Amino acid sequence: MFGYIFGAVCLAGALFTVRRARRYASWRGGPGRWSPRGQLRHVFERLDTSPGQEKILVQAAEDVSQAAEKLRGLWGDTRSSWAQALRGEHFDGAALREQDAKQDALVDELRKTIHASLAKVHEALDPRQRLELADLVERGWGSSHHRHPRAHAFRADRCGWRGAWAG
Repeated sequence: MFGYIFGAVCLAGALFTVRRARRYASWRGGPGRWSPRGQLRHVFERLDTSPGQEKILVQAAEDVSQAAEKLRGLWGDTRSSWAQALRGEHFDGAALREQDAKQDALVDELRKTIHASLAKVHEALDPRQRLELADLVERGWGSSHHRHPRAHAFRADRCGWRGAWAG
Protein backbone atom coordinates (compact mmCIF):
# COMPACT_ATOMS: atom_id res chain seq x y z
CA MET A 1 0.00 0.00 0.00
CA PHE A 2 2.81 2.39 0.90
CA GLY A 3 4.44 1.74 -2.50
CA TYR A 4 1.35 2.91 -4.39
CA ILE A 5 1.13 6.12 -2.37
CA PHE A 6 4.85 6.77 -2.76
CA GLY A 7 4.61 6.16 -6.54
CA ALA A 8 1.62 8.48 -6.87
CA VAL A 9 3.44 11.27 -5.00
CA CYS A 10 6.53 10.82 -7.20
CA LEU A 11 4.40 10.96 -10.35
CA ALA A 12 2.65 14.13 -9.16
CA GLY A 13 6.03 15.71 -8.38
CA ALA A 14 7.39 14.79 -11.80
CA LEU A 15 4.34 16.27 -13.57
CA PHE A 16 4.61 19.45 -11.50
CA THR A 17 8.29 19.78 -12.40
CA VAL A 18 7.63 19.29 -16.12
CA ARG A 19 4.81 21.85 -16.15
CA ARG A 20 6.93 24.38 -14.29
CA ALA A 21 9.91 23.84 -16.59
CA ARG A 22 7.68 24.42 -19.61
CA ARG A 23 6.32 27.65 -18.09
CA TYR A 24 9.79 29.08 -17.43
CA ALA A 25 11.45 27.78 -20.60
CA SER A 26 11.87 31.31 -21.95
CA TRP A 27 14.33 32.14 -19.16
CA ARG A 28 16.65 29.53 -20.61
CA GLY A 29 16.23 30.82 -24.16
CA GLY A 30 13.65 28.26 -25.23
CA PRO A 31 10.21 28.92 -26.63
CA GLY A 32 8.15 30.60 -23.97
CA ARG A 33 5.94 33.50 -23.12
CA TRP A 34 8.69 36.11 -23.58
CA SER A 35 10.19 34.82 -26.83
CA PRO A 36 9.19 36.70 -30.00
CA ARG A 37 6.88 33.84 -30.96
CA GLY A 38 5.44 33.81 -27.44
CA GLN A 39 4.77 37.53 -27.48
CA LEU A 40 2.91 37.20 -30.76
CA ARG A 41 0.95 34.12 -29.65
CA HIS A 42 -2.25 36.16 -29.19
CA VAL A 43 -1.98 37.49 -32.73
CA PHE A 44 -1.31 34.02 -34.13
CA GLU A 45 -4.36 32.64 -32.37
CA ARG A 46 -6.56 35.48 -33.56
CA LEU A 47 -5.41 35.16 -37.15
CA ASP A 48 -5.30 31.34 -37.13
CA THR A 49 -1.92 31.39 -38.87
CA SER A 50 0.04 28.48 -40.27
CA PRO A 51 3.61 27.79 -39.07
CA GLY A 52 5.00 29.32 -42.29
CA GLN A 53 3.00 32.49 -41.77
CA GLU A 54 4.11 32.64 -38.13
CA LYS A 55 7.73 32.43 -39.24
CA ILE A 56 7.26 35.42 -41.57
CA LEU A 57 5.45 37.45 -38.90
CA VAL A 58 8.15 36.72 -36.31
CA GLN A 59 10.90 37.71 -38.75
CA ALA A 60 9.09 40.95 -39.62
CA ALA A 61 8.65 41.79 -35.92
CA GLU A 62 12.33 41.07 -35.24
CA ASP A 63 13.43 43.28 -38.14
CA VAL A 64 11.34 46.20 -36.89
CA SER A 65 12.51 45.62 -33.32
CA GLN A 66 16.17 45.67 -34.36
CA ALA A 67 15.70 48.91 -36.33
CA ALA A 68 13.89 50.50 -33.37
CA GLU A 69 16.64 49.33 -31.00
CA LYS A 70 19.21 51.28 -33.03
CA LEU A 71 17.11 54.41 -32.59
CA ARG A 72 16.67 53.66 -28.89
CA GLY A 73 20.42 53.31 -28.53
CA LEU A 74 20.91 56.85 -29.82
CA TRP A 75 19.00 58.32 -26.87
CA GLY A 76 22.07 58.51 -24.62
CA ASP A 77 24.02 60.41 -27.29
CA THR A 78 21.11 62.79 -27.74
CA ARG A 79 21.01 63.62 -24.05
CA SER A 80 24.77 64.18 -24.10
CA SER A 81 24.40 66.59 -27.03
CA TRP A 82 21.67 68.50 -25.21
CA ALA A 83 23.82 68.73 -22.10
CA GLN A 84 26.82 69.86 -24.15
CA ALA A 85 24.74 72.58 -25.81
CA LEU A 86 23.55 73.83 -22.44
CA ARG A 87 26.95 73.61 -20.70
CA GLY A 88 28.91 75.95 -22.95
CA GLU A 89 29.26 79.70 -22.68
CA HIS A 90 27.31 80.04 -25.92
CA PHE A 91 24.52 77.81 -27.17
CA ASP A 92 25.99 75.15 -29.49
CA GLY A 93 23.40 74.52 -32.21
CA ALA A 94 25.86 72.66 -34.45
CA ALA A 95 26.07 69.68 -32.08
CA LEU A 96 22.27 69.49 -31.99
CA ARG A 97 21.99 69.67 -35.78
CA GLU A 98 24.53 66.85 -36.08
CA GLN A 99 22.52 64.73 -33.64
CA ASP A 100 19.31 65.57 -35.50
CA ALA A 101 20.88 64.32 -38.74
CA LYS A 102 21.79 61.00 -37.07
CA GLN A 103 18.25 60.67 -35.72
CA ASP A 104 16.72 61.48 -39.10
CA ALA A 105 18.83 58.80 -40.78
CA LEU A 106 17.81 56.19 -38.22
CA VAL A 107 14.13 57.19 -38.38
CA ASP A 108 14.28 56.91 -42.17
CA GLU A 109 15.84 53.44 -41.85
CA LEU A 110 13.11 52.46 -39.38
CA ARG A 111 10.41 53.65 -41.78
CA LYS A 112 11.92 51.62 -44.64
CA THR A 113 12.12 48.54 -42.41
CA ILE A 114 8.50 48.95 -41.33
CA HIS A 115 7.35 49.33 -44.93
CA ALA A 116 9.30 46.26 -46.06
CA SER A 117 8.03 44.22 -43.12
CA LEU A 118 4.42 45.25 -43.73
CA ALA A 119 4.78 44.26 -47.39
CA LYS A 120 6.08 40.80 -46.38
CA VAL A 121 3.24 40.35 -43.88
CA HIS A 122 0.66 41.51 -46.44
CA GLU A 123 1.95 38.98 -48.95
CA ALA A 124 1.94 36.13 -46.41
CA LEU A 125 -1.61 36.56 -45.09
CA ASP A 126 -4.93 35.81 -46.77
CA PRO A 127 -7.61 38.55 -47.05
CA ARG A 128 -9.47 37.55 -43.86
CA GLN A 129 -6.24 37.52 -41.86
CA ARG A 130 -5.20 40.87 -43.31
CA LEU A 131 -8.53 42.41 -42.29
CA GLU A 132 -8.23 41.02 -38.76
CA LEU A 133 -4.62 42.20 -38.40
CA ALA A 134 -5.56 45.64 -39.75
CA ASP A 135 -8.28 45.88 -37.09
CA LEU A 136 -5.76 44.87 -34.41
CA VAL A 137 -3.30 47.51 -35.58
CA GLU A 138 -5.91 50.25 -35.95
CA ARG A 139 -7.68 49.75 -32.63
CA GLY A 140 -4.59 48.81 -30.65
CA TRP A 141 -3.75 45.58 -28.91
CA GLY A 142 -5.72 46.30 -25.73
CA SER A 143 -9.14 47.05 -27.21
CA SER A 144 -9.13 44.56 -30.05
CA HIS A 145 -10.30 41.63 -27.95
CA HIS A 146 -13.91 42.83 -28.01
CA ARG A 147 -14.53 41.26 -31.42
CA HIS A 148 -12.99 37.96 -30.44
CA PRO A 149 -15.49 35.12 -29.76
CA ARG A 150 -14.01 34.48 -26.32
CA ALA A 151 -14.05 38.16 -25.36
CA HIS A 152 -16.96 37.69 -23.01
CA ALA A 153 -15.55 34.61 -21.31
CA PHE A 154 -14.84 36.71 -18.25
CA ARG A 155 -18.27 37.28 -16.71
CA ALA A 156 -19.05 39.10 -13.50
CA ASP A 157 -21.31 36.32 -12.24
CA ARG A 158 -18.64 33.61 -12.57
CA CYS A 159 -15.45 35.29 -11.51
CA GLY A 160 -13.83 36.88 -8.56
CA TRP A 161 -11.34 35.35 -6.24
CA ARG A 162 -13.66 32.40 -5.57
CA GLY A 163 -15.26 32.25 -9.02
CA ALA A 164 -14.19 30.35 -12.08
CA TRP A 165 -13.34 31.32 -15.63
CA ALA A 166 -16.15 30.80 -18.10
CA GLY A 167 -13.88 29.65 -20.88
